[in-house]
Amino acid sequence: MSACDLVISEITHTRHAGPHHSATHFLRRAGLSLWIDLDQLDKAARQSRLFSVDRFNLLAFFQADYGPNFKSKAPLIPLADYVRGIANDLIPDKQVTSVHLLTFPRILGAVFNPLSVYVARDAADADILYIYEVRNTFGDMHAYIGTPNGEGAVLSAAKVFHVSPFFPVEGVYRLRLCIRDNQVNLAMRYRINDAPALTATMRGTVLALSSGRLLRLMLQARQFPFRPIVAIHIEALKLWIKKVPFFARPNPPSGWSRADDFNEVD
Repeated sequence: MSACDLVISEITHTRHAGPHHSATHFLRRAGLSLWIDLDQLDKAARQSRLFSVDRFNLLAFFQADYGPNFKSKAPLIPLADYVRGIANDLIPDKQVTSVHLLTFPRILGAVFNPLSVYVARDAADADILYIYEVRNTFGDMHAYIGTPNGEGAVLSAAKVFHVSPFFPVEGVYRLRLCIRDNQVNLAMRYRINDAPALTATMRGTVLALSSGRLLRLMLQARQFPFRPIVAIHIEALKLWIKKVPFFARPNPPSGWSRADDFNEVD
């Protein structure tokens, strides 16, 4: 893998009927993401004239969009340092040798990232820390942070952050990410009172970033500025038409939440 790779994927969301509501809903769409090495941002910025780091381009990655820099007026904190700082607190006995981020890029300066995932690895190239950074359309952000017990480990976290107005702030997430052999498998299962409420997946292929490939994959995945947020509001309208119950946004939590190993194959 290079300093920055593209991920062409299929993203699915399945809303399950159950005690929380009677409506089912399914969507499938193509996605185009970045798998970027946060220790090699200068190198990543040189891979294509159509891609930049911390400056405008057709596709771009801005550290200001993430972590401690999100909506902050303080000096920029390098995201690799941010992740290593958390690792030093949670797993001080382990050495972080690489930090990557799976996220959507800015397209002509516009971006909305419902979920971005940081992966810290050790010298043996084993995953030792995950940060699942979640955002909602109200401009809030929260992180669920876990230390896995092995590659592809499932983490469990109590839901404390309002994401969709069509779900309450209760229940439990099961989170799993595996990126190996140029394949990405990301799954989020959300349960309320131990009943399935939502299953979201992203399955994709990692490809080296180049100008030609960037243009081809943008057309293949039909990417354009604000596409994720436009799609979210279209699906919200469909849920409203189905009379799915609506939940008002509470005040967002401060800090981050701990995600723990879930010792069961999910």
